[in-house]
Amino acid sequence: IRMKDIYIVLSQTRSIISRIIRFATGDPYTHASICFGEDAGVMYSFGRLFPHNPLWGGFVRESASFGTMLRFRDAEVAALRISVDDGEYERIRGYVLEMYSRRRQYGYNYIGLIFAKFGILYRWQNHYYCSEFLKELLEKFGIVSEGELSEIARPAEFLKLRRGKLVYRGKLCRFAAEQLAGPGNSRQLPGMR
Repeated sequence: IRMKDIYIVLSQTRSIISRIIRFATGDPYTHASICFGEDAGVMYSFGRLFPHNPLWGGFVRESASFGTMLRFRDAEVAALRISVDDGEYERIRGYVLEMYSRRRQYGYNYIGLIFAKFGILYRWQNHYYCSEFLKELLEKFGIVSEGELSEIARPAEFLKLRRGKLVYRGKLCRFAAEQLAGPGNSRQLPGMR
């Protein structure tokens, strides 16, 4: 069976909102994205639509080379690699790309994010915050079993995924550069000690 890699990329951008979330939770990472091995450091998540405006969010593509994460290319990140078979990979990637093609139908779950701080789950149709989206995506495709993540998952929780292997810790720009080295890259990334 041919295997391919998906990555869960956790980040701490040091933006004002990120610092507030880190202060409130004590977690080292405040944002989570998914990246596909063949897509050269391009990540998908729910976040800001515009780099300097944290109050308007939605489903976004992110990279150290463009968009909001260009502004935060020196963000501290941790990347987990999850190896999946070719069929799983294509189904997950196809689903995410289809969502992205309809991105105007999705919004950011600001209310859910605020309620999450108080341990209250608040669902809003077609609206997500980053870790809510990733949890639902990974459960939908059986990458994580139900109950493996908390009902209200926080980005740092993804570090404990059973199928995930921590392969990188360091600056986002270095992770992205390593992704550019080639599709299906499954070797250990730099930055690990």
